[in-house]
Amino acid sequence: MRLLLLVLLGAAACRSRPLYQAPTGGTPEQTYRMRLADGERIAEEDRALWQVEVASAALWVGDDAGAFRALDDASRVMGTLESSAAENRRAILGQEATKTWKGDPHERCMAALYKGLLYWRAGDLDNASACFKAGLLADAWSADGEAQEDFAALSFLLGWVSALRGKDEQARFSFLEAARNCPRNPYLEDPRPMEDNVLVVADIGRGPKKYAEGVGDNLVRFARCPHPEHGIEVIVDGRPMGRSAPAADLFHQAITRGEKVLDGIRKGKAVFKGGTYVGGVILINEGLRRDKGEMVAVGAGLLLLSALTQAQADTRHWSSLPAEIHVLPLRIPPGRRRIEVRALDADGRPFPGWSRTFDVNVPDGPGTLYWFKTGPGRTISGLAGPTE
Repeated sequence: MRLLLLVLLGAAACRSRPLYQAPTGGTPEQTYRMRLADGERIAEEDRALWQVEVASAALWVGDDAGAFRALDDASRVMGTLESSAAENRRAILGQEATKTWKGDPHERCMAALYKGLLYWRAGDLDNASACFKAGLLADAWSADGEAQEDFAALSFLLGWVSALRGKDEQARFSFLEAARNCPRNPYLEDPRPMEDNVLVVADIGRGPKKYAEGVGDNLVRFARCPHPEHGIEVIVDGRPMGRSAPAADLFHQAITRGEKVLDGIRKGKAVFKGGTYVGGVILINEGLRRDKGEMVAVGAGLLLLSALTQAQADTRHWSSLPAEIHVLPLRIPPGRRRIEVRALDADGRPFPGWSRTFDVNVPDGPGTLYWFKTGPGRTISGLAGPTE
C-alpha cells in the first residue's frame, strides 16, 4: 500500500505545473529588467501573459516602443479566443492552466486600451480608434451571451479620438455611452476635445487579484487590492488645473463577465474527484477487511483517478493592471510648461512626497495625450512628452 501511495502522489505531481508570476523589483527600472530576463525561461502557454507584464513595466519606465512591441505580440494570442482541441482535452482531463493564457475580458480590454494609447501618442489616430473599438468588442463578450459594454473609459477614448478625426457622429454616440456607464464622472458629461487640448489618462492603484477557492480550488474569485491613492491632481506652472475622476473600475469589470464553459467542467471534476476518493477508500478498507484483492484493486484505481483529476482553477492573471482608469481633460496654453502630478488620498488631499514633475512642450492644437501611473513606493510614472 505504501508503494501504491507513492505512485499516486508521483502521478499527481506530474500533472501539475507552477503558475507564472511576474517578478517585481525595488524600482520600475529593476522590475522592467527582471521581466525582460524572465523571457528566457517562460513556458509557451504563459508567453502572452509574460508579454503584457513586460508591457506594463515598459510603460512605467517610459519605453513606448518596448511596450508597443510586447502588446502587439500578446494581442495576436489574446485576440484568438478559440483553443485547440488538444488544449481543451488537456484542460478537461488535467490542469486548466496548461492552456495558452489569453486573458479574461477585462485584461483583453486593457491590452487594447494601452495599445490604442500608444498609437495615439505616435500620431496614428486611425489605429488608435481601431484598438479602442477592439477593446469594446472584447468587453461586449461574455460566455453566457450577455453584452456587457460598460467599459466607460474605452468609450470615452474612442469618442475623443473620433472627434479629433472629424467623426462627429461616432464621437457623440461614444460620449453618450461613456456618460451612461459612468454617470458620476463629470468629465464624461460634456467633453470638448477641440477646446480641451490635453487629455490626461491615469492608472490608479493596483488591480484585482485572481485566486481560487471551493472544493479542490475549483472556483475562480477576484479580490480588490487595497491602495491608498484615489486619484491625481495636475498642476501646471504652479497653477492647479484639475483632479482626475474614475472612468473604469477593473474589479467591477473582472467580476461581471458571467461563467465560462470550463467553470462547469471544474465543478464536475471537483465532484468526481471527491466521489472517487471516498469510493476508493471505502473499497480498499472493505477489501482488506474481507481479504478481497479485486476490491482493493478497484479501490486503488478509484484513488488513482481521484489523484489524477485536476479541478484547480487557472489563477494566472495580469498582476500589474491598475485598480481604476481615470481621465482628466485640460486646457493648457501651448509652449514649454512644468507639469506637477500629485497623488491624492480618499479625501482628495495630496500625499506629502508623492509627486513628480515633468517638463514638457505642449503642442499648439488639440489631441495631446499624457499618461500617468501611481505606483508602489509612492512613485509616479508617466508618458508626458516629448520631454525637454
